[in-house]
Amino acid sequence: MEVTACVEGLKWVRKNSYSWEGVTCVLVITDSAYVQGNIGRAPYWKRNGWRNLHGKPIANHDLWDDLLKARAKAGIRVEFVWQEGKKTDIAKRVDKLAKAAASRGGIDVDREYRPGSVSRSMVKGGVALPYPANGQIDVIRPYAKKPVFGGENRISFNCYDESAQTYHSKFYAFADALLSVELHKGNGHRVEFNCEPKYPQILRRIKGVQLRKPYSKKVHP
Repeated sequence: MEVTACVEGLKWVRKNSYSWEGVTCVLVITDSAYVQGNIGRAPYWKRNGWRNLHGKPIANHDLWDDLLKARAKAGIRVEFVWQEGKKTDIAKRVDKLAKAAASRGGIDVDREYRPGSVSRSMVKGGVALPYPANGQIDVIRPYAKKPVFGGENRISFNCYDESAQTYHSKFYAFADALLSVELHKGNGHRVEFNCEPKYPQILRRIKGVQLRKPYSKKVHP
């Protein structure tokens, strides 16, 4: 949504910039570190087949491509500036309008979204981090899959300690399309990883592993 907001804003600029006499630059002010930190990298990603310096596929590549095209077609110089959210009067007004629009809904459909398979993480809090791949064999329980550029999937998973029968950590790694099909969500898999922590990949599924079932609260009448 942070990238989409910039795309739609630049589309508006393209439609209206002809009437701004004397204006030579447009500032896109965003509170998204994701946008501001990566807008300079996006042209390289595109030239590199939507992969980063380490060959890792880029998430949301379709939206980044839309943003680069929207900036090129704006017809005016565009600069991106980061500003902490909801700290100025106009930022507070934008936040209020965005929340109102989200509550209102509408007829528009985001046709770029491709749903993945999602389950519940067994570890609360935090976000999935890149798996520290060093050729390990580990037991994982996938809880989310997201297609990325080139047919790969980004697999988010919890690690499972067989001796203690406990779940720990939230990590992600990449797997090709065929292997991703084998990594069913909510199930245990013994897998082998590559040796590249900056681009962690699941190389193969060795076998299934029986996991401890989560405790459930009994409901008394």
